[in-house]
Order: sequence, then structure tokens, then C-alpha cells
Amino acid sequence: MTGSNDRSVTVFVSDALQARLDAYRGASGTTTAVVFEAIESWRDRLPEVLGDARARINAPRLRDEVHYLGSGPVQIRVHPDAVLAELLERLSDELGVPITTWLPPLLNAHLPGRREPDDMPWIVRAPD
Repeated sequence: MTGSNDRSVTVFVSDALQARLDAYRGASGTTTAVVFEAIESWRDRLPEVLGDARARINAPRLRDEVHYLGSGPVQIRVHPDAVLAELLERLSDELGVPITTWLPPLLNAHLPGRREPDDMPWIVRAPD
């Protein structure tokens, strides 16, 4: 998508989540299709998924920052059409956070493989 009709969204995920997404998506799938599959499967539980994904980094200078499992430095792009872009906006409004916050935890919950925070001693589950 290009020009003024470009509704693409950039989200940053962890290296491990990117690898799981690549493996799940395969050669013929798209990131956008996987995202909307995840939304369809987890829509009713999305607030719970987001709440369960709150964590803190176990490092003195980062201890006060909230981190969401699945988030990280790797860029992925979602290319929704107009109807799906409205759905993303509506979900963000319902959750009270931008898509960049809730999409990584959603994919972490949806994709097969080792979910974060397994084997991540630098992550501390954050109580609310």
C-alpha cells in the first residue's frame, strides 16, 4: 500500500516472536493475515492477554518501566484494508492503548512455540 491510502501499521516485536511469526506464516501467508487470525481467535480474551503480558525488566535502571511480553526491537508491518483498520482502531480504543502495545502480546499468546517469558530471567512478571 502506498500514498494517502496507506493504512499500514508498524509494530515492534521480540526476536523470538519474529521467528515464531516467520515459521507460522510460512512462504504463502502474510503477517496481516496472521494478525487478523489472532484477533478472531482471542478477541474475547484480549484484555486478559494484555493484562497477563505486563512485565518489568530485571535491571536496576529499567525496573520501573512496564514492558509487554512479545515486544522488542524487530519491526513488523500490518497492512489492513479500511474495514480492518477500523477494527484495529476500535480495539485500541476499547483497550485504552495503541496497537503497538497490544499486538505483540496477542501474537505471543496466539503463535505456537515457546511463549515469552519462558527462559527469560531478565523479565519479571509485573503485578498491577
